[in-house]
Amino acid sequence: MNLPSPTAPVRGVLLVHGAWHTGHAWDGVAAGLRTLGVPVAVAELHRGSLAADIAAAEDALDRLSGNGPAVACGHSYGGAVITGLAPERVDHLVYLAAMMPDHGETALGLLAGAPPTALATAMVGDRAGVTTIAPGAAGELFHGQLGTAERARHTAGLVPQAMAAGLHPTASPAWRERPSTYVVCSEDRAVHPELQGRFAARATHVLTWRSDHGAFASHRDETVGLLHRLATTGSPARQEE
Repeated sequence: MNLPSPTAPVRGVLLVHGAWHTGHAWDGVAAGLRTLGVPVAVAELHRGSLAADIAAAEDALDRLSGNGPAVACGHSYGGAVITGLAPERVDHLVYLAAMMPDHGETALGLLAGAPPTALATAMVGDRAGVTTIAPGAAGELFHGQLGTAERARHTAGLVPQAMAAGLHPTASPAWRERPSTYVVCSEDRAVHPELQGRFAARATHVLTWRSDHGAFASHRDETVGLLHRLATTGSPARQEE
């Protein structure tokens, strides 16, 4: 087996949340990784533009600078953010039901070109281009596989989202220079699995989970396991695989 040597450095992990979420969405995953000895940094977005969100993720990477290039994991819109990171700062990119744009593509443009999902009817917008998710729809939309109490806890943390960032095109996709893993969430009601399949065709490795959109919660242990393997062995596969 290709086990890591006892002195092999552990890569840090950067976690990047999606639209309407905050860094607290990753609390369970971050705690699990830290328990296993993996350094973790969590980006906080909502900076008003894709470029500003990428800069926020770069700032979070600075907290992992002593561990070399990091494993960067983006959920949903967070995938567009990790795609814009400087390739030399990233060891591996992980897309969790996430946008994986190519040069010139935008997150909202990619969604518009995919089969419709419940996301379109759950969004409530205003004239300033800020949207929220209708409270009665958020639970099923993002966390259909969670129990009632856990679902309510996660949806209570949702915040308004300025949509401008989703209209900004990707300039230099890091996944064209660094290895990547795409996790297709086959029960997703927000980002259509067909669109995820298109992104998966761009990735170096592909995994499929029978997960809702919020895989960081419903598949927390699987997410922790995947990121821990990448941080310690550089491979997304279990040793027995």
